[in-house]
Amino acid sequence: MKRRLLAWLACPECSADLRCSSAGAAREELHLARGAGSVIAPGAASSEEELREGELVCAGVGHRFAVRDHVPRFLPQATLKSAVRQTRESFGWEWQRYPGSLDEDRDIFMVETQIPAEGWPGRIVLDAGCGMGRYTLVALQLGAEVVAFDLSDALLRLIPRLGGKERLHLVQGDLLRPPFKPGIFDIAYSQGVLHHTSDTASAFRRTAALVKPGGLLSVWVYGFPGSYRSFSSNPLRSDRTWLRPFLPLVWAVVWARLLVSDFLRLLTVRLPIHLLYAFCFPLAALGAVPFVKYLTFSAHPNFRVRWIENFDWLAPPFQYKHTKEELRRWFDGEGFSVLRQLAHGVVPKVGMLGRRS
Repeated sequence: MKRRLLAWLACPECSADLRCSSAGAAREELHLARGAGSVIAPGAASSEEELREGELVCAGVGHRFAVRDHVPRFLPQATLKSAVRQTRESFGWEWQRYPGSLDEDRDIFMVETQIPAEGWPGRIVLDAGCGMGRYTLVALQLGAEVVAFDLSDALLRLIPRLGGKERLHLVQGDLLRPPFKPGIFDIAYSQGVLHHTSDTASAFRRTAALVKPGGLLSVWVYGFPGSYRSFSSNPLRSDRTWLRPFLPLVWAVVWARLLVSDFLRLLTVRLPIHLLYAFCFPLAALGAVPFVKYLTFSAHPNFRVRWIENFDWLAPPFQYKHTKEELRRWFDGEGFSVLRQLAHGVVPKVGMLGRRS
């Protein structure tokens, strides 16, 4: 953990400032006393000391949080509900097996965040629900200073990347209890994560609160087919516009796929992780069969990715779907002007980019 990260952190229980209780605590207090403006400049403190092991203590009622292997851990195990624990374990298990950064990651990131390359250099950025950090690494390559934040242990795959990367910070915690001060990030993005919390709207509000005035928030969540009127007005990618004359049929198929997957998930969320992973093997194989592949939960050309993505759909205990009308209300309610909406393929992927007033 880089010491200047303290200027951005706050106790997730009471929102108080945090201090380091290990050796060098006086230096932490000095950083905090200087104020955020002097400690968060991108690339500053290039010889800054890393805190590998220690403890953070809040200035309020004395809540304590461990720092292990360079990562501050905001995970009070006694309060983790079973579903939250299952979410953490399934995603940790899943993303530890993902094949790693792929050549396509940058292209996907640029499309889904809807922020051009020139919008990233020098920005303080939150990757809200980073998983193994595939998009964290893209944001770093684009010149941002990135705080990678996730509930699962998949985050730990980024630890080897810390060496020599002054613009990378790792924090483990819950999106519903983010351990950050409000209004500190130039950009926050969450790509397909908020719907895996117990309350998508609350996770959105808490993430939105971390963006500074004038800052950007990019979010996409699983789409709900909803009424035909809503579905038919969803923006389609240019390579899917040929489907528009068949939208009533597409709408019915998407609804049928949703009902089947929800029925399957009544079973799959209760299966042991290893058994579910084995169950996803034949689904991954079917993902290479023309037409049939669209009835599975991944049509990716890479077999290992298909295997993981099928698991990703069937394992999480929380999986909510939302319409674009819902997401726009959330942006409006938190004082964001929507700048762009994400176009998608057949199955709705509801994504928007907004700027905070």
